[in-house]
Parts: sequence; C-alpha cells; structure tokens
Amino acid sequence: MADKGRSLAQAVATSLFLLGLVIACYLLGRAAFFVLAAAVILFAFFELMDAAPRKGRGPHIVFGLACCFALMLAAYLHRPDWLLAVAAATPAGCLLLSLQPGHTATAADDAAWTVLGVAWIGGGGAAAVSILVLPGEGLKLLILFMLAAAADDISAYFVGTAFGRHRLAPSISPSKTWEGFAGGVAGALVVAAILIPLWTTLGVAQALAVGAIVAVLAPLGDLAESLVKRELGVKDSGRLLPGHGGMLDRLDAIIFCAPAVFLLLHFMVS
Repeated sequence: MADKGRSLAQAVATSLFLLGLVIACYLLGRAAFFVLAAAVILFAFFELMDAAPRKGRGPHIVFGLACCFALMLAAYLHRPDWLLAVAAATPAGCLLLSLQPGHTATAADDAAWTVLGVAWIGGGGAAAVSILVLPGEGLKLLILFMLAAAADDISAYFVGTAFGRHRLAPSISPSKTWEGFAGGVAGALVVAAILIPLWTTLGVAQALAVGAIVAVLAPLGDLAESLVKRELGVKDSGRLLPGHGGMLDRLDAIIFCAPAVFLLLHFMVS
C-alpha cells in the first residue's frame, strides 16, 4: 500500500515506466522476462542487505546474491534438485563465512540475516520464475498475477486515503487501515476475475482463487516488509523508484504471494 507522504505524480510516472518494461520483456519472451526478474530480485536483496549494517549486522552480501540467483536459475531450468541443494547450502555457507575474523561477535546474526534475505526474497523470486515457466501460459499468468497484486496495492491506497479510519496494524504500519484492506481485496478479485479468463484458458472460479490468495497475502507481505524496515530503522528499502521507494518496496507483496500462487497454478495447469 502506498505511503500517503509520497508524490502521487512520481508514483504514477514510475509505475508507467515499470509497466512499459514489463510489456517490452513480454514481447521479447520468457528469457528476457527471466533476466528482468533476476535483476529486480537481486537488487531488492541488495537493498535489504545494504540496510542491515545500520543495526550492527554484517550479512554476507555476495554469497547471498549468488544463492538468490542460483535459486531462480534452478527454477527457470526446472531443476528441483538444484533448488534443494541451494536451500541446504545457504545456511551452511553463511555459517562458514561467519567464522571469518570480524564476524565472530555477531556470527549468528550475520548468517541469519543472509538466510532470511535468500529465503524471503530469493525464494519468492524463484516461485515467481516457477510461474513463468509453467507449461503454455506461464508468462501470461505471471504478468496477470503481478497485475492483481498491483490492483490490490492501488485500490488499498485510494480507498484507505478516502475512507480509512480503523488502523490495521498501528504498531507496524500506522497508515494502513481495514478500509484500505477491503479496497485492496476488491481490486485484486475484480482484476483477476476479469483479466485471467480473458487472457488465459483458466475460468472465473480459478481466477477468483488466484485473486483471493493475492487479496489475503499481498497486504501481509507489505506488513512483513514494514516489520523488517522498522527493525532496521529505515522508511524505504531504497531510493531507486521515485514515488515508491526501493525495489523491495515494490516487490514485497509479489514475493510474499508467489509461492502460494505458484502451488495453486501448478495444480490448475498440470
């Protein structure tokens, strides 16, 4: 959900730029979309790791970036065995790196923050790539899922701004309201129910199931990121996207929803 303190004009301009980038990669095909997905996920991971030292953490950034990319590549190549290997190697590698001088005082924290970033951001990215490579309509389904998540965010912002009175989670994110949450639910369901049957072979009931997952999990993903940012003492994950903050601020809902959406779509299209 967008922050009321940000420039709406900047946010709209940035959103249009991102939409154009998505359309261009769609026209170029799955490989181009994978490159785009990998780039934004790696940047989002870097944002989180770059903020961690402000609170005395020393995450293993290069190793974590390599693990994130490996997870996404394994998903793109349909190699679940590689996914398991990377998932097992990530905590072990982080602990080994924490044995270096300079990390011993905060070894567990350094390893834990890196593992969290890889599992949360890299894992969510791998799930999104798994949607991308679903047989037949994977690329379309990924884009439509992203549009449903965007609709949830936009609807929540405008409804929350106009009618928001009851705080959803005041200790985590004071600007979010139950009214905004309801608006987001409506936005996600409507966009999914209209666009998914229009552009794919899935029916309205299946589309509503996708929309329902997004409606429930997208705001939770937003709150999860707010919780992490609050602990790190930052307002935005970065400054890359004017009007939106950082890359992780734009991806928080998508990476949180992607595993559940992938599991649902996997059974629907297989």
